[in-house]
Amino acid sequence: MPNNEQPDFDEEFAKAVAEWRDKHRLREDDAVMLLVELFRIHQQHWDELRRREIPSFEQFRADIVKLVAVAQTFQQQSAGLQEALRSRSLTHGAARITRAAAIFAALAALLAGYLIGKGWP
Repeated sequence: MPNNEQPDFDEEFAKAVAEWRDKHRLREDDAVMLLVELFRIHQQHWDELRRREIPSFEQFRADIVKLVAVAQTFQQQSAGLQEALRSRSLTHGAARITRAAAIFAALAALLAGYLIGKGWP
């Protein structure tokens, strides 16, 4: 089971800043320390915005599970529809036109077109 707790890096960061301050012999009210504090404020602000705007991984995972279920349902229903159409086309064969009937209809259409052309002024 995954660990849902976020690690807290504030303590590690504070320790690293304190070591850096000691190494460079900076006072607490030094301008560089004020910049570090400003950076922390900026970072906390953007972290909070990201937390509000980005959905959690669990929500994303739940959405993917729903999408897979919908896709499976769609596949099952479309397979059922295809099977129904195949069985219907076999039982209700479309009216088949014979070659002789098609030739007769074409000749009749040509004759009718010729006669209409002759009779039309």
